[in-house]
Amino acid sequence: MIRAVIYHDTHGKIKGFRVEGHAGYSAAGQDIVCSAVSAIVFTALGGLDELAGFKNYTEQDGFIECYVPDSLGETESYITDVILKTMEIGLRQIEADYGEYIRIRYEEV
Repeated sequence: MIRAVIYHDTHGKIKGFRVEGHAGYSAAGQDIVCSAVSAIVFTALGGLDELAGFKNYTEQDGFIECYVPDSLGETESYITDVILKTMEIGLRQIEADYGEYIRIRYEEV
């Protein structure tokens, strides 16, 4: 199962995320749930790099964790919010259809 954690502050602003595990929907290389989650997460990381100007993540096989730097300017912070909220929406949509293979939870930081 894929376990995703969205880190947020007391105001609900996303401050980072962690995604780990493998869906187990199908064989490696044919798992549409893993592929969908990977596409959404790596697109978000690419957007954070190219549009918000930061790379602040750790990646290993089956594990990604990313934190939003506190030093972002107003524009970069807004862009980051949009990217991470869009990522969250995509992950929730996958969870709605494939809930036995992915779980999302929220942690206040």
